[in-house]
Amino acid sequence: MMDKLGIKYFSPIEVYTSDFHPFVLFVHNVDSVIILDITKQGPILLDQIESPSSKEPGFWKWKMAITKGHLVIINPPNTIE
Repeated sequence: MMDKLGIKYFSPIEVYTSDFHPFVLFVHNVDSVIILDITKQGPILLDQIESPSSKEPGFWKWKMAITKGHLVIINPPNTIE
């Protein structure tokens, strides 16, 4: 199903929702964030975000936070986007 949306590699770690965006899923993939709008017709890919924070390997695995107007990707100890 994900290949129909244009997603070549899908390896979800966690799925986030937000009170600010009730019909949107933020999927924490191994090296990206996949943002999906959930409709009656099925999911719609809104964006797939890859950044230096999500690509940086290391002991600390990156995390993300969702606010009303921002998606924050954090890879401790030194990269915040």
